[in-house]
Amino acid sequence: MILQIKNTALVGILFLFITACQKEELVSPTKDWRENTHSNLVERNYEKVFDQTRVNRIDIVLTESEFSDMQANFGALASSNDTQTNPEYFSCDFFFNGIQWYDVGVRYKGNSSSFESFKTGNGKLPFKLDFDEFEDTNTDIEDQRFFGFGQLSLHPNFNDNSQLREKLALDLYRDFGVPASMTSFYEVYVDKGNGTPVYFGLYTLVEDFTPDLLERQFLTNSGNSYEAQNGGSKFYQDQFELSDFIPKTNQTTTLNEDIQELFDVVNSSLRTTDPEQWKQSLESVFDVEGFLKYLAVNNSIQNWDTYGNKRGNYYLYHDPADGLLKWVVRAANEAFKSEGNEAPVSLSMLEVTTDWPLINYLIRIPEYESSYKGYLSSFSNTIFTATKMDKLYNKYQQFVTPSSTNESSNYSHIDGGISALESEFVALKAHTYQRLSEIEAYLD
Repeated sequence: MILQIKNTALVGILFLFITACQKEELVSPTKDWRENTHSNLVERNYEKVFDQTRVNRIDIVLTESEFSDMQANFGALASSNDTQTNPEYFSCDFFFNGIQWYDVGVRYKGNSSSFESFKTGNGKLPFKLDFDEFEDTNTDIEDQRFFGFGQLSLHPNFNDNSQLREKLALDLYRDFGVPASMTSFYEVYVDKGNGTPVYFGLYTLVEDFTPDLLERQFLTNSGNSYEAQNGGSKFYQDQFELSDFIPKTNQTTTLNEDIQELFDVVNSSLRTTDPEQWKQSLESVFDVEGFLKYLAVNNSIQNWDTYGNKRGNYYLYHDPADGLLKWVVRAANEAFKSEGNEAPVSLSMLEVTTDWPLINYLIRIPEYESSYKGYLSSFSNTIFTATKMDKLYNKYQQFVTPSSTNESSNYSHIDGGISALESEFVALKAHTYQRLSEIEAYLD
């Protein structure tokens, strides 16, 4: 009898053990999933994702075949210099602070700079992350988010020995009230499928142009928004194409009447026959003051890779709150340079020709010139000061130096090693002092 009881007890214990294991197997595919970290039911946690107090780390884990296919896909695009086709997404396991996100979509971002890096064997390439890209094939990750964010980009600080330009520039735009992405620094490790993480280097995590950004910046995201590309982005009569304004958050519609209206107003004969009426018409469709504020920051820090030199590289948002199209910064990794592929636009902007009418036409109107100068003065006296910039440079030098020192030559865009990094910070400070002196002289 005692033996029978013992056997019965043993069977019961085995049953409980097997059942517990089965339950563990059921939850294990998404065992780290928590509402506050993974679901779309929570507010975006900007303090966590865009931490300004430290350099965070993320790990991207792929299988050998996934990494190989990812390289092959990008290589095919690079060999044909195909910047119009997005690289394919591949599924990865994504880790942050010991927490896993599942079947996250990861792809390279294709552009001339990343193609150049790939062809020369530099593996520090830009990434795009989409946290619910594969929700159709894995229903366990439906609407997966990274602390509220669905999409994010990792930029490799190309052509920047300081690794700082993009972050600092975007921060300065925002600090002065110009719509721009949030940023933070991350060390990125990639497991190519052999179980050994490879350090891909220090990256700048950049908030994507999504409804999330619009809601943060404008408190609404229901208006039309566009990415400006090609010749149409200049708003110049001889090159304008409405199709060069690609719908972003309003992808279900191809209606671009607001862009067409702005083009018609900018190029109206009223500019010369009735300037006051032209100004009224322009201000009824375009946030002129916001654009002048953007120009004040852009010209102060010298970001040559944008309007006035470079086609595209900006967004427009039709804000339903006031009905105006508003300028949103897109790229800033070439900021803080007195020269580049093109000479930066001067403080006066009088050299900018009529094929960039948003600058050429506006700066020649006394009221707009006066407003622009007011923004220059305000920016250089409140945000872009020698004291504040020195403090920022010193802070970020402490951030980026250890992470930059650990980069290998196969995964780095620092040309000259750690000495080049140190020299670049000296050059950035000198550039700031020079710009402040030039702004003061221009405003006198």
